[in-house]
Amino acid sequence: MWFRPARRAQEGRARDGRARRRRPHRVPSTDGPSPGVRRRSLGTTGALASVLLALGAFTIGGSAVTTEQARRHSQALDVDAWFSEAGNAIAQDEVHVRHYQVEPSVAVLDRYRATAARVLPALRHAMARDPEGAGKDAQRLMGEQEAYRRLADCLLALVADSDPTAVGLDRIGVTPAYYTLQEDIDEVSRAYHARAQSQSVAMRRGATRMLIGTSAGFVIGLGLVAVIWRMVLGYQRRLVQDAYASQHLALHDPLTGLPNRVLFRRRLGDSLAAHAEGEPMGTAVLGRSDRRDRQLAVMIIDLNGFKAVNDTLGHQAGDELLVEVGRRLRASAREDDLVARLGGDEFAVLVPDLSSPAEALAIAERFAGALRHDFGLAEGLASVSGSIGVTVGAAGGDAEELVRQADAAMYRAKSDGGGVTLFERGTDSSAPDRMTLFGELRALLDAGDPEGQLELHFQPQVRLADSSVTEVEALVRWRHPTRGLLLPAAFLSIAESRGLEIPLTYHLLDIAVAHAARWQAAGHPLTVAVNVSSRCLLDGAFVPRVQAALVRTGLPRHLIKVELTEGSVMTEPERSRETLRQIRDEGVKVSIDDFGTGFSSLLQLKQLPADELKIDRSFVRWLRPDTEDFVLVRSVIELARNLGLTVVAEGIESLDTLELLADLGCDLVQGFALSEPVPDEALLNACEQARQRCRSASWSALPGPRSPG
Repeated sequence: MWFRPARRAQEGRARDGRARRRRPHRVPSTDGPSPGVRRRSLGTTGALASVLLALGAFTIGGSAVTTEQARRHSQALDVDAWFSEAGNAIAQDEVHVRHYQVEPSVAVLDRYRATAARVLPALRHAMARDPEGAGKDAQRLMGEQEAYRRLADCLLALVADSDPTAVGLDRIGVTPAYYTLQEDIDEVSRAYHARAQSQSVAMRRGATRMLIGTSAGFVIGLGLVAVIWRMVLGYQRRLVQDAYASQHLALHDPLTGLPNRVLFRRRLGDSLAAHAEGEPMGTAVLGRSDRRDRQLAVMIIDLNGFKAVNDTLGHQAGDELLVEVGRRLRASAREDDLVARLGGDEFAVLVPDLSSPAEALAIAERFAGALRHDFGLAEGLASVSGSIGVTVGAAGGDAEELVRQADAAMYRAKSDGGGVTLFERGTDSSAPDRMTLFGELRALLDAGDPEGQLELHFQPQVRLADSSVTEVEALVRWRHPTRGLLLPAAFLSIAESRGLEIPLTYHLLDIAVAHAARWQAAGHPLTVAVNVSSRCLLDGAFVPRVQAALVRTGLPRHLIKVELTEGSVMTEPERSRETLRQIRDEGVKVSIDDFGTGFSSLLQLKQLPADELKIDRSFVRWLRPDTEDFVLVRSVIELARNLGLTVVAEGIESLDTLELLADLGCDLVQGFALSEPVPDEALLNACEQARQRCRSASWSALPGPRSPG
């Protein structure tokens, strides 16, 4: 038991204290020159000897009593432990019986038999430890266990034979027998635990009496003992404080003060065990719903953009940001939720009590919202967001599996651009190995992609005024030798989270410029929009790399356009804007992608050296009059007009949307309704298809001259 070493340590300190207390008394008596001095000396010696004898007798008697109490206490604890062991084995028996009813297999049956074999030995151990007190209880429990075991074996046999009478046997036989047995063994265990507690109280009382008597004797004998005793107590307190501090450091993150990975896993296991008491969670009990129907959730939170904060503002700013993130997560959590830092910029949240997955998603959205606001750091403003993976677990779940599921959902959220994602077994369990994919992508970029596995597909952008196609957007695909064609969601988040986004962007930029140069040479000049990572804007080699690609191919500057999200310039706005100004001075166009989903202020938008705004697909996909999306899109288009910017609406999934966008004054559109992204060899046909589909829309509302052909 956990308190035995402490008791032995206390007894050892008491023995050491008694030895130290006796040593000062072993001093030779002095013989005075006169009989009076000798008599006083003899009297003092006799008195001191009397005190020592009384103290010794008191100590020996108290030690004997304490030893007997300790023996009884240990006996009661051992019996309690064996009864608890038997109770745990019985509970596991019931779990395996329920599991076998759902999944009748040899493995489940073997686990059932293995746990059932632990019950009787545990009860025999309890009987052997305390034959008089525990014998009757153990005998009774053995009988109840054998009765339950017979019924359970019969039930398993019926289940194995697919006998429909198994349900009735379970309801009227197995389940009542289990609850009777479990309640009986719990009551017995509680009784022995209470007996151990009462004996512990008696031990403490005896120790108190010994302390009072010993202190009185030593006050009479020596004042020095009090000083030594105070020193011992002070040393003990320091040991306890140091032990507590060491335990706290071992279980908490030193930077944020949050629980660390070890404590998070421990609390998760405790929560699963607490939920597993009684019936498995989620089981309906004939019209009754209680706390066992509740669920728990595990959330893994990874920060988007944290590496940029570290790289641009410094590690001290990164630490300050992590502390503030921890504070915001704690403030957004409920009272019983556990927020932990797993390491780096990864946090975890344990929500121990839920009614549904929808409640878990609502809590996760609250965390995501708390992270979207700018962080005011000593070095300046910083903007990050969170990718949150959520999984919901039930009683009997495995802690490691729940963490793995939440981690998989988090990576899918990061691949989708951030936000909250609920674990989906069919999607996340079959996701490719991210570490393996990262190694393959890094090796591919280091080798220069000699086989051309990384390729660009192009999606036409149609001008509403005349249905012409003069611009396309380049979208990367990875033609993996074993996994097939991978879309960006499968590997871009890996590149961004592991430092490959800059070499990947430069590689794709070279490919895009080469394609544009070939089209221009063939008499089909098209402006190509290339998506640029936010970290490229902070890389001193970015502008020279763009210049070199243009010089190498001879492509006119206006036929290339860099496309970046509005949040890309938020980490270090001044450096980002300066990079974009240099790009525009070279004649290269700048487009702000996904506009409306970030947190840019109007002042920041005005200061951006941009030529174009792209309205995010989330506002365009279901565009209808008299909706909030319609008002927002109209406002964005009017804002762009006032700033002299071209407007592109992406995500066109219905041709009916074109008429509304034309009425609002949108310049360019792109989306699956016009053309999907296609390889280089199919681009000209895709451009013609997009033109024809645009012309087939409702022409009456579209501005500018048009002809049916």
